[in-house]
Amino acid sequence: MRQPTCVIYDRLSRLFAEEAPDHRIAACKAYAEQRGWKVVHVATDTNISGATRLEDRPGMREVLSWLPRADYVLAAKLDRYARSVLEFQRLLRAADSTRTTIVTADGVVSPENASIIINVLAAFAEYERDMIKARITDSKKHFRSRGNHLGGLAPYGYAVSGPINNKRWIIDESAAGILRDCADKLINHGASLTGLTRELNERGILPPADHARQRDGRKLRGQRWHSTTLRDALYTPAVRGWLIQAVPGTKRSALTNQPVLDAEGRPVSTGPEILSAETWSAVRAIIDGKAKGRGAERTGKALLLHVARCSECDGPMYRQRREVNGKDYSTYVCRAGVGKRGIHKPNVVIARHLEELVTADYLKRFGTFALMRWAEPDGSAVLQLSEVTGQIERLAGNLSALDPNGAAARVVIGQLAALEKRHKELQEEAQHAEGRWVSSGGTVADAWAARDDEGRRRLLGDLGARVAIRPATPGAPKRFDPQRVTSTYEGPAWWRAKDPVAAHLEAIAREEEFTA
Repeated sequence: MRQPTCVIYDRLSRLFAEEAPDHRIAACKAYAEQRGWKVVHVATDTNISGATRLEDRPGMREVLSWLPRADYVLAAKLDRYARSVLEFQRLLRAADSTRTTIVTADGVVSPENASIIINVLAAFAEYERDMIKARITDSKKHFRSRGNHLGGLAPYGYAVSGPINNKRWIIDESAAGILRDCADKLINHGASLTGLTRELNERGILPPADHARQRDGRKLRGQRWHSTTLRDALYTPAVRGWLIQAVPGTKRSALTNQPVLDAEGRPVSTGPEILSAETWSAVRAIIDGKAKGRGAERTGKALLLHVARCSECDGPMYRQRREVNGKDYSTYVCRAGVGKRGIHKPNVVIARHLEELVTADYLKRFGTFALMRWAEPDGSAVLQLSEVTGQIERLAGNLSALDPNGAAARVVIGQLAALEKRHKELQEEAQHAEGRWVSSGGTVADAWAARDDEGRRRLLGDLGARVAIRPATPGAPKRFDPQRVTSTYEGPAWWRAKDPVAAHLEAIAREEEFTA
């Protein structure tokens, strides 16, 4: 008489020492020996959810391949097979097609009762999975409403502290200091993300992931800062101390994450702020304003790049670097006047002399001006209004997909009512809170002296500078001629933001003062 054969299967959602599969496999082997079955294969899946499709489990694929050659498939308990009725039914249909019986070593499902009890127990297994999922979801919702850290690494600038059910963010002073310093340089010193990234790497400052590893005593991976890494660390709402979440339907990103809002539409705080509302708004405005798409013009390192223009074609003058015997002979050149294909006569000027002339002219006109920057009002009512509006739109979109008489719809309607109330409050508050120009604490000349060429170019751009260069007159001496250069300025952005008539009158007064 042929000895019946069986395949043993075991699955673990997570592998812990106290949950190793050895004891369950041993129980299955003992059950098979008691029944007189021959174990022909043992298959295991580790770190695999019971809801995962059969074909996505390596161990289960082995079981399926053995079905035509086995009389029984044996697991310690029913939930080791699956926690989804759909997936379990698929396994049953596959086993039925090969006349293989699914059984469990705990005796609940035996060869004698398998056809009757197995579907009922599978339904209870899925019910248990749903209950676990609901408990986890409710727990996260509860801790989120309290502003607790929900797991994983804290955002750069923070560390996690507190008991297991009440974890909060605390300031990581070394990392927070880096963010504050970078924010100050962006706002007040004309720095760029690229330049700051280069500086951080040169100083040996660890990027977020390696910083967290060093703090936790783990091995470093030798990572470096990238401009996108710094952008994300400064742009995220987490620097305000707010708990954040991904916007439904979007990829998780610092550019799209939104604060978690409470029932009244206020951001949920899970730690102290690193950047104030005013500073954070200014940083985000700079980052948004400097964002470039593929194919857009990108700035280089030359002081007058995109400021110096050719008078013949109004094209940009590019700096060509050249050094001979330690002396700088770099020039600004219009490419449209170069070579046989040039559309006008050559237009070349010595870079050093041009930059010195523009610098002297610029500082004479604007050096005594107090340098201003745009600041959103502290409290950020306008910012919160935008966030609440987005939350209302998302909830309204979710509501359309729910049963209008269901419990979920009632919960969403309640949330919408609270958000609408908060929206009205913020609208009223926003009417009395306007952005304003504030002093950066020094003059334009002070900022010019403190900045490198990249920061100075930003100052020129902010003040609407335009420098037109005419080609040299044929036969003229080959020396720098200031008459070839015409500089014009629209004036500072805070000046241009005034009433147009008042700004025009002030411009006339300034011009008369300058030419007097």
